[in-house]
Amino acid sequence: MPAKVLIPLDAYRNSKAAEEYAVKLHKNMPLKAVLLHVIDTKELDGHGLDPGLKESILAAKRKTGEKIVAQAAEVFKAAGIEFERIIITGDPSHLICYTAKTEDVDMVLMAESGRSEFQDWFVGSVTNYVLYRCTTPVLLVKHPRS
Repeated sequence: MPAKVLIPLDAYRNSKAAEEYAVKLHKNMPLKAVLLHVIDTKELDGHGLDPGLKESILAAKRKTGEKIVAQAAEVFKAAGIEFERIIITGDPSHLICYTAKTEDVDMVLMAESGRSEFQDWFVGSVTNYVLYRCTTPVLLVKHPRS
């Protein structure tokens, strides 16, 4: 039975390192991937945006999210890895952990944030939240250094 892994996909494609690692890992340990993209609404909430404008922004973010998930799906399809796609809206930090629990995955496989340590400390990061608060095991994939 393949291990079920959750791979959060971000808009900046930092997640590409985790996708590549999953393909390598699959060669030694069969995987089933859950490709998750969370449309982040934190910057839209509580700012008094016109509802029509907010919907327009969310539609654009959804279109971008679908493109990101489709790109990742091509990688997994080419590698022969079974996968499912999930696109949801809300706070990525909480929803990654929630999805890991509700989808009953064996581990979350995610890339480091790509921001500096200071930025992570100052503004907090999705990666830090998932590492320290998610009850599902998390494997953090480092970005290759040039």
